[in-house]
Amino acid sequence: MTDLLDQAVALHGQGRLAEAERLYGQILAANPGHLDARHMLGVLKAQQGMPGEAHALIAPVVAARPHDALALANLGNVLNDLGRLEEALAAYDRSLAIDANYPPAWCNRGNVLKDLGRLDQALASYERALALAPDFPLALNNRANVLLKLGRLEDALAGYDRALALDPGYAEAHANRGDVLQRLCRYDEALAAYEQSLAIAPDAPPTWNSRGVALLQLGRLDEARQSYVRGAALAPDMPEIRLNQGLLYLLEQDFAKGWPLFEARKEMPDLDEARNFSQPLWTGAEDIRNKTLFVYIRRGLGDAIQFYRYVALAQARGARVILSVNDPLLPLLQSAVPQVPTIGLGEVAEVFDYHIPLMSLPLALGGNIPATARYLAAEPARVAQWRARLGNEGYRIAISWQGDAVTMGAEGKSFPLSALAGIAAIPGVRLISLQRNAGSEQLAQAGMRVETFPGFDEGGGAFLDSAAIMENCDLVISCDTALAHLVGALGVPGWIALKHVPEWRWFLNREDSPWYPSLRLFRQPSTGAWGPVFRAMEDELSRLISRRV
Repeated sequence: MTDLLDQAVALHGQGRLAEAERLYGQILAANPGHLDARHMLGVLKAQQGMPGEAHALIAPVVAARPHDALALANLGNVLNDLGRLEEALAAYDRSLAIDANYPPAWCNRGNVLKDLGRLDQALASYERALALAPDFPLALNNRANVLLKLGRLEDALAGYDRALALDPGYAEAHANRGDVLQRLCRYDEALAAYEQSLAIAPDAPPTWNSRGVALLQLGRLDEARQSYVRGAALAPDMPEIRLNQGLLYLLEQDFAKGWPLFEARKEMPDLDEARNFSQPLWTGAEDIRNKTLFVYIRRGLGDAIQFYRYVALAQARGARVILSVNDPLLPLLQSAVPQVPTIGLGEVAEVFDYHIPLMSLPLALGGNIPATARYLAAEPARVAQWRARLGNEGYRIAISWQGDAVTMGAEGKSFPLSALAGIAAIPGVRLISLQRNAGSEQLAQAGMRVETFPGFDEGGGAFLDSAAIMENCDLVISCDTALAHLVGALGVPGWIALKHVPEWRWFLNREDSPWYPSLRLFRQPSTGAWGPVFRAMEDELSRLISRRV
């Protein structure tokens, strides 16, 4: 029986799984209690993507041999595959308490901690694995994945490079390296990394999808579309690809194709926008006169401001709308025109006839953009308070230069505060900061006068002071962040600095915005080229001020 087990394990190690499985089966037919054969068959079943069968085989081995570190580690792997993360973590901890010198267990423990959102602990677990086995490509790659999530981009890139130096054929590491290069706005290099990955593993839908994103950022839209098509052919049910196809159509203002594909966002686990109720989803086909429509959004604040305009169109069809949004937006939207009953994110309308996500309203309502000059308003009392604080002197420009630098997709959208130095030097100009949190540290090294008002917008509501400041200024200059949507929704003159290929909502090759008539768009001529953007603003601002004098 020992010789037969040795043969089975050898075949297993060679990847000849069917032959190994047959021999394991022979052993267990002769001796159902043979724990080693049961254990290894369980490992094989896990490799075949059958975690339930694997668990049924390995769990009794652990029960019979509770101090078997390898069986405990493999049980952890199977529990991880089953999504039983806390149990998997406990199995790894038991295994490592017996044998703390097994690098794969430390690495797999890190994987579970990453999936549980305990990123610092995951990092420490990978580092224990690498302390034991410095040349462990899987641990290097997975550690770099956590560094990417933590925003430590250069460290992540170094990790992927080290993994690939050890294993140049590691397709996943090539693809992950492309992801971090995209975050660094090094799109040509990202594209090359994806193509290296696809040369090794050509049937990887996520990599075709990421390649499409890189091509889009390079302005190669037709090639991006082809990459999405290739990925969708391999994985028709992958929502990320369908969503990116939709965003590309929307960028091109092809709403008939774009809005239906945009619905794929509801299948994305991190967006959490799809919600189930006993009441039906409103598709736009149903008559909603005298009906109550429950509308909700769980995404960013800028999205809620942008799509809020569609609520008025639903009201025009005779519906009574109740809107659920992030709690900080409640005070701002409660001052809106027309006013809509608005509740917090965790709340559900007590009684309603239909429901729909806020960002699905364009599809339900026919797909057009209702370009309303102004559909939000700052609180009048707050406007008066800020009028007194700001005074009337000079040409007042409210500024915001950085959004969330950690969120995927935010790369390249922020500009350095120093880019406004030329504007600050124009006689009569006053720069008034709307920046909070990240980016505010640039004020200390700005080398120019920027007025700040500590404590603004620190109450329970988002943007209340920002809105009032905007309404007291001659102009707002912003990067592509939620404040850009706010200034447009207020109908205040605003200039938005956009990356070379912006988010879909700003479209291509135009200086105006169909969403916001009061905005003017200034676009990078190439990736990272902020200089021409702000020189154009300086020229235009000089003309405006000279006319005003």
